[in-house]
Amino acid sequence: MTFSSSISKGLLAIGLCLTPVAASAQNVGDWVLSPYQGSSMLFPGVVESRSGPNITIRFDDGDVETRPASTVRLYNWKAGSKVSCLWTDGNWYHATILSAGADGYSLRVRYDDDGVVQNTKTGRCRTR
Repeated sequence: MTFSSSISKGLLAIGLCLTPVAASAQNVGDWVLSPYQGSSMLFPGVVESRSGPNITIRFDDGDVETRPASTVRLYNWKAGSKVSCLWTDGNWYHATILSAGADGYSLRVRYDDDGVVQNTKTGRCRTR
């Protein structure tokens, strides 16, 4: 993780949100939300490299994909953000972020359907 993404995640962990900028402004080290393998859902990851209009993203779950920078936006999850998270049964369920840990990757979420509160990681969540 680069210094700038560490700062970004630290700011988010204390409840501050970075203002989104134009999709073409992603730089190496930026934490972003991006589709993965044609999905309409957005997954969190960090920009590893840029070549012309394309960026390579290392997603928080460890997967890597190169895609047009215009298809991603800056990471903006914070307390109150609506996400879907992967539950232990292998299914995705709608949840609301309650808080983020100091490491930026740890999340505390409340599932919408049953109110269960769970500690999870950004790599196990996605959004629209």
